[in-house]
Parts: sequence; structure tokens; C-alpha cells
Amino acid sequence: MARADVAIDHRASVLVRLDETEKARLMAGVFRPGSRSVMFRFPEVAKYEDGDMFGAVIEEIEEQSDGSLRVRLLFWSDLARIYVTPGARFEVWYARTLGEGVVLP
Repeated sequence: MARADVAIDHRASVLVRLDETEKARLMAGVFRPGSRSVMFRFPEVAKYEDGDMFGAVIEEIEEQSDGSLRVRLLFWSDLARIYVTPGARFEVWYARTLGEGVVLP
């Protein structure tokens, strides 16, 4: 998916920690720049909306010295503007929960 194909967008920088047992497989496959396969589950959203998962294009990934990943995401849901805010916690989901993260300021 090209950026021009995303009509509604919300960009966010996040800090992600993938499960160590899955990290290498994910990084070699679906968790890479350009991917739109991974979903991001924000449990807080379920209190107010029917769904709690947002899809996003992974734009950039920068591995940190502690093994976490600083990731730039382009969300295509208009609800992301409301819920994907600094400090919001989320789960990384691909058929099941494979990590966790927090939205950076």
C-alpha cells in the first residue's frame, strides 16, 4: 500500500517490545517497513467503540539498545486520531498477541 492510497491518516511514533520467541520471525516477515499486516489493539477503546484494533502501515523501525523497537506508524482509521495518543498502551496483534507498546509523545 502506498501512502497515497491511505485517504485518512494519523501518524504516531511508538515504542514496541515484541515477544522474544517471535521477534526474529516477525522482523523477517510481517513486522517490517511497508507492512500493513499487523494490527494494534488498544483495550481502552473497547469501552467506547465496537472494535479496539487499528491497522497501520509500518513506515520506519529503529531497534533500540534494550531490544525494543521505535516504530513510526501510519494508521488509516479516523478513530486513531482520538485514541492513539501519547501514553496510550496497546498490544501488537497478528493472529494473537505478540508484543506490547506505548505511544510516544
